[in-house]
Amino acid sequence: MIKGINTAIAKAALGTWAFGGDSWWGKQDDKASMEVLSAAIGCGINLIDTAPMYGRGRSERTIGAFLRKNKLREKVVLATKLGLSWQGSRVFHDLSRKRMLAEIDESRKRLDTDYFDLYQVHWPDPDAKVQETAEIMYGFYKKGLTKAVGVSNYSLEQMKEFMEYCPLHSLQSQYSMFVRDIEEEIVPFCQKNDIAILTYAPLYSGILTGKFFLDNVAVPDDINRKMKRKDFQEPRFSINKETLQLLKNIASEYHKTLTQLVINWNFSQPGVFASIVGARSALQLKENSASMGWDISQEDSLLIENILKSRFSKLAAAEES
Repeated sequence: MIKGINTAIAKAALGTWAFGGDSWWGKQDDKASMEVLSAAIGCGINLIDTAPMYGRGRSERTIGAFLRKNKLREKVVLATKLGLSWQGSRVFHDLSRKRMLAEIDESRKRLDTDYFDLYQVHWPDPDAKVQETAEIMYGFYKKGLTKAVGVSNYSLEQMKEFMEYCPLHSLQSQYSMFVRDIEEEIVPFCQKNDIAILTYAPLYSGILTGKFFLDNVAVPDDINRKMKRKDFQEPRFSINKETLQLLKNIASEYHKTLTQLVINWNFSQPGVFASIVGARSALQLKENSASMGWDISQEDSLLIENILKSRFSKLAAAEES
């Protein structure tokens, strides 16, 4: 459970970044997004995570319309964020008091709700004091505008300072088989302080589905523009391909896809409360939901860990040579 939220939450949550559509988020029809939402509810996925930045309000509006039309607001755990603003194509941090007070009302209007189950600071603002941000979030919490308070992409030190002025119920952080930075300090801290960890990008922008390495699927330009570019260059490409093939072999033993194994591994890690996974279609959502309801054996968990350690060792050796 996340403190303050008295609803059991499925281990896989729905991320709605793709609902934003347009040139940044990729083409996405609102009807398809609503079909994803419907499929999520049908599969038992009840935490819906969004943000104003996803389509500059489009994701929130789509979710709000869906929940209103189907009278499902009380059936879902609704999580959104604040702290990123835009002016035309320019995106910037803004956790000023004035903007925070305006933004919460804008999101409530778009989502057609009086309150959020979880309200999160999307990114820390280098121009805003953590203390002021936390005090304003605490004000929202005390007024009942949110049942729980979370931060996203915060460092350990930023979390510690935030907690001096506001209860902290969750952390949303990037985490996957290939990105494990939080394991050393942040996971133990969250476990000790009863902070629920919501992971995002568990499939590492689709890389961990294996489709680009094992199925000869062309690599989209948007992945190449991001920090993932080097994963498609040698020797990383061959090392990744070998790793994913070994993981796929394990998935096959459970009659699961590599995607399903990867998501299950993610939400089964110590300290992880739920994994946020995006979907563009109902079919994709249903495949992702099949990651739930089964367990990876202890023996296979150790095997997976050894496979991943081997990958990191090979990458380190390749960089040194």
